[in-house]
Amino acid sequence: MILLFSSWCSYAENTDEDVLSLLELDMVSQVNPLGLALTANGYYRQIYNHDKSPLWDGLYYQVGAQAHVNPAFSRAGIHFEWLPVAVLKLRLQYDRYSFSGGNGSLLAFASADALFGDNVLEFREGDELSGYGDRSLFRFELRVKHNRLIFRNVTDLAYYRFLGGGPYYLEREHEILMATRDHIVSNQLFLLFETKTKNSRYYIGPYHDYLDVSKSGLSRERLGVTGYQEFNKTLGGMKNLRWFVQAGTYQSERNREDEMYLIVGMGGDFKL
Repeated sequence: MILLFSSWCSYAENTDEDVLSLLELDMVSQVNPLGLALTANGYYRQIYNHDKSPLWDGLYYQVGAQAHVNPAFSRAGIHFEWLPVAVLKLRLQYDRYSFSGGNGSLLAFASADALFGDNVLEFREGDELSGYGDRSLFRFELRVKHNRLIFRNVTDLAYYRFLGGGPYYLEREHEILMATRDHIVSNQLFLLFETKTKNSRYYIGPYHDYLDVSKSGLSRERLGVTGYQEFNKTLGGMKNLRWFVQAGTYQSERNREDEMYLIVGMGGDFKL
């Protein structure tokens, strides 16, 4: 079974505290390809500006650490995040990868033109390698809210370094071939409608993502619908209980074009 991870995105960040320390825990599963992962994100956030104008209210800086575990690889890292204006979020992040040597982990390919679908990975079971890698990431996010409508655009510029001969490896998070030193540019676009009740808030709307790999020349495009719900309740000290679903189709992808995919996640936060 192929296991990988596709991260969900949190939309609700409102707080009345100027200093906030949280540990976010989430579990995510995926179909096509099959995947399962656990993530943890801990951070310290300092709100440094309040203003009558929503554009300048709640500005903050944040430092933290994050970890991710699935059967193919694990990673851990640190980040710095800054909200210089309410509609723009900036993030610098570094992660260190450890590859398990199974489940398609660090599987090498001689050419970027090679096939890497489910049948190929099943045939090459046992060829995986264990090892390490690095990722440096810069993210900028635009977010605009008008009444109940939210526009959110997230762009990642990432540099990957795999320790090995390659010359190409299957990167399991995005399920795409990359050179031993390579760059990914990815973009996620959300248009969400917000609904609130006494005990929860809902977000639902269309979603589009696109990524491009520099040296391998490969790309992927998906289109779908996203749904997210957060509850105003606690469970054993865990607050901000939430669940997330995303379903759609691959618009362009070497192995899965026109096929459907499904991602489901759930989680909550602990105050530190």
